[in-house]
Amino acid sequence: MTESKTMRVRADFNGLFGELLCLSHKDTCEDTDGNLVTLQTGMVLTAFDEDADEHGNRDDLIASGVVEPSPRWLRCNGSRWALRIDSHGVRHESELQSSS
Repeated sequence: MTESKTMRVRADFNGLFGELLCLSHKDTCEDTDGNLVTLQTGMVLTAFDEDADEHGNRDDLIASGVVEPSPRWLRCNGSRWALRIDSHGVRHESELQSSS
């Protein structure tokens, strides 16, 4: 993990296409507090989607990476910005705590 805390933004992980995650159909998305974040090429951030474990406890899906404009094939579905997911891939937040 990186030492500095990266910004966290909401994303719908139903928009996951291999190593690309659709972040937004606009130029903004929401952070954890509901504030709008203007997306820009090269931003490093962590996307999350609320999820729960088998006992109903919150255990968000997360993926970190670099923001880039959506490729043409994804833009036809309305996506403007995507996250190129890093080598850690998509995982549950609880996996971070167990690997620390």
